[in-house]
Amino acid sequence: MTPGPEAPSPTESEWAGSLTQTWQEVGAGRYAVADRLLADFATRHPGSVEAMDATYWRAVYKLDPANPTSSAHDAIALLDAYLASGQTPHRSEAQAMRRVALALEARPKESAPASTTGTAAQPKDDKAQNEEITRLKDELAKANAELERIKRRLAQPKP
Repeated sequence: MTPGPEAPSPTESEWAGSLTQTWQEVGAGRYAVADRLLADFATRHPGSVEAMDATYWRAVYKLDPANPTSSAHDAIALLDAYLASGQTPHRSEAQAMRRVALALEARPKESAPASTTGTAAQPKDDKAQNEEITRLKDELAKANAELERIKRRLAQPKP
């Protein structure tokens, strides 16, 4: 008799459920709940690949502008922990997101726009700033596309 397909480990099963619930919370705009789910999972399963994946997803959601508590600084710390773990199936995406987070953190805090007249000239560095913003948006779009691909792959049942 040949053995059947290997059943997922309890950690893998719990991770799939936690990740699905996290996506639902994020979809509903409840980022704090999603972050708590991921942090709790990582606490219950320290050192597991899934715990490091939870750290990765926490960083992703910390960079989401829709997250009212988004923080480039927090995302950098989470990405550093993820990259240092050695368990990094999302290494290239994490590195790209870390660069985006560093660029966001380095930006001066936006202040209230100064009132301008119709004849006022824009600063010379606006073009460079706009190019950098476009580049960062492209990089973020690529990372988001990869995340969507990963979500679809994880959502598919294992054979």
